[in-house]
Amino acid sequence: LNANSSVMYNSDDWNNDRAIFLNGEAFFKVAKGQKFDVITNDGLVSVLGTQFNVKQRDDYYQVVCYEGLVAVGYQDQVVTLNPGDAFTIRDGKQIANEKITTTKPEWLSGESNFKNVPLKYVIAEFENHYNKTIKTNGVNTSRLFTGTLTHKNIDLALQSMTIPLDLSYIISENHIELKR
Repeated sequence: LNANSSVMYNSDDWNNDRAIFLNGEAFFKVAKGQKFDVITNDGLVSVLGTQFNVKQRDDYYQVVCYEGLVAVGYQDQVVTLNPGDAFTIRDGKQIANEKITTTKPEWLSGESNFKNVPLKYVIAEFENHYNKTIKTNGVNTSRLFTGTLTHKNIDLALQSMTIPLDLSYIISENHIELKR
């Protein structure tokens, strides 16, 4: 489970109904031969023996297949993902994805990587990992960000986020303020 994430499942009927309800983000490695479902507010992910990541936070829904095949049910469509494929919905719109070349999600190694992602989602991920609120007075949070945030050093993460966008920040006890 990634930061600020949780799962629920029925342990009494696990052998017959292998379904998990996910809130947040999680990486799954499922043994071959057994059906496994991940249910989120945005969709259903069904697999048979695979490795995949599911992220569902506010208006951001993404499923990435690392091994095997993954069927993603979203609204009235079902999309099959092969290794390296991703399915992303951001602000209610499907986003075209490039092939994924990593073998596991970067958050398992203590980083979050972004490519052309609106700053508001980068800020939300930062807040999940550092348990700090960011205020954005006069900052355009729809600006696109490409880069990496570490989960291990708050100052380095803030610099990685602010320097490329020509922003500054002030850390107080209760929150962080980003400024132009």
